[in-house]
Amino acid sequence: EGGGGEGSDSGDGGGGEEGGGKGRGAARRRWSPPAMLWLVQRDFLQGGSVEEYLRQALQPVEHAPTDAQAAQLNAIRRTLRSFGGMRGLGLPQPHTSRTSLCDLPPDQLAAEYRAGMQAVREWVGSVAQRRRRRAPAAAAEAEA
Repeated sequence: EGGGGEGSDSGDGGGGEEGGGKGRGAARRRWSPPAMLWLVQRDFLQGGSVEEYLRQALQPVEHAPTDAQAAQLNAIRRTLRSFGGMRGLGLPQPHTSRTSLCDLPPDQLAAEYRAGMQAVREWVGSVAQRRRRRAPAAAAEAEA
């Protein structure tokens, strides 16, 4: 279901801006956007895939030159498309009773939804683990 390939998961999410001192300029040049995970409720897919949905949602829209809001939205879309570590996952409805979701214990949520949330946890954990492994090397480079 709906995985879009993990991409390159680049960047450390911190932008290299904190801390000052030697290497700050180098860290700023190495910054790239963090990984991004889109969770899409399958109801919105209308029979398509998560990848198709995201591709369409991130396409610029035509607008009048005077439409500043549409221009800003297109700028946001352009920035989001630059995220190298982007992935999309489709999740089913967690339960048929949407109005009481906050009151339901996790074991009463749909099994398919719980499995999807486990996939989310695993993806986030793997991205975090890769970043932790890279952090010491990046810090050493910034100091050099």
